Amino acid sequence: MPISPFSIQETYDLIGIASQIKSPATYLVDRFFGEKMPVSYSAFVSIETYKRGRHLAPYIVKGAKGVDINRGGSKIYTYKAPMVGVRRTIGLQEIELRMIGEQPIFSNVKPEERAARMLANDLVELQGMIYNRMNQQAAQILQTGRVTLKGYADDGITVEEDEIAFDWNGAVTPTVKWNQADADIYGDLRAASDRIQEDSGTIPTLMLCGKNVEQYLLNNTALYKWLSIPNRENLSMMNFAPRYTSPQARFIGYLNALNLEIVSYMEQYTDDDGQIKPFINPDTVIIGNPGLGRQLFGAITLMDRAGQWNSYAAEIVPWHNFNQDAQQSSLSMFSRFLLVPRELSSWICLTVK
Repeated sequence: MPISPFSIQETYDLIGIASQIKSPATYLVDRFFGEKMPVSYSAFVSIETYKRGRHLAPYIVKGAKGVDINRGGSKIYTYKAPMVGVRRTIGLQEIELRMIGEQPIFSNVKPEERAARMLANDLVELQGMIYNRMNQQAAQILQTGRVTLKGYADDGITVEEDEIAFDWNGAVTPTVKWNQADADIYGDLRAASDRIQEDSGTIPTLMLCGKNVEQYLLNNTALYKWLSIPNRENLSMMNFAPRYTSPQARFIGYLNALNLEIVSYMEQYTDDDGQIKPFINPDTVIIGNPGLGRQLFGAITLMDRAGQWNSYAAEIVPWHNFNQDAQQSSLSMFSRFLLVPRELSSWICLTVK
C-alpha cells in the first residue's frame, strides 16, 4: 500500500479494510446490544436510560384542563466515550525470521512480503482484541449494571480506574442455592420473569446461563420429575435438548411455561493480568430480552505525520506509522465505544450459587 506523506488517505483506506474484516465471536454484544447508533462526530456520547412506569391517568372534575404529569424515569448523561487502543510493531528482527507456516529451513518469502503479511495479520488480530473488549463490556453490564474502566498510560503499567454505573438494581440471589437438589429453580425463575413483566411491561424470552447452571437444572428434583414422567402436561412445561450451536454457546432447551429459551454461554477471555476468565460467571443466570441495549461510538482524533490533527468518525480507526531511525513500523488500532442499556428494568441477573 503506498504511504501518503500525510497518512490521511492511508488511514481512510485502512478504515475501509478494517470494516470488511470478519469480527470474532461477540455473542453478548450481538444478542443484547445489536443496535448500532451513528458514530458521534466528537468524543462525547449522550446516554438516555429509563425505567418504565405504569402510571394511572388521574380523574379530574368536569371542566378541568388536566393534571400535569412528571416525565420522570428518564435520565440523560453525557460521557466521553472510553477509548481503547492496541499496537503492534514490525522491525527487522521480525521480518528477517520465518513466519508460522513457512518452510522450516529454507523460505523463498522476501522480508518485504513477510512485513505485508504481518501487517495484514495484525489488522485482523488487533481488531479482534477490540471486539473482545466490547464483549467483555457487555458481560459487565449484564452482570453488574456498570462498566469498570482501567486506563493504561503509554508505559503499559500505570493504571487509572474509572466507572460508569447505570441505575440498575436487578441483581438477585436465591434463598436456596441451585446446586442443592431441593432448590426451587422454577419458582426463582418465575419470580424473576414476573418482576421484569411488572417493572418493564415486557416478557423476557432468553435465559443465558454460566457453564455450571445446566448441571444444576438436570440435578434439580422438581425439574427432573417433570422430565422423567412422559406426559403431555410435563412436556408442555419444559423440554431439554442440549446441543452445541457454536463454539461459544450451547442450546439447552425451552422452559415453555415461562417462554424462556435456555442457552449456556462458555466463552472465555484473557484479562489484563494474563488470567483466563469466563465472560459470564459459571454460576450466573441472566434473564431478559435480546436487543435490550445499543452501541454508541465516539470519534477518534489523531495527529498525522505533518503535525495536523484529524478526526475520524468510525467505529474502529487503524493508524499506520513508521520510524526510519529505528527501522520500525507500527500499526495501532483505536476505538471509542460504550454499550448502553435502554430500559433498566428489562433484565435480571441471578447469582445461583
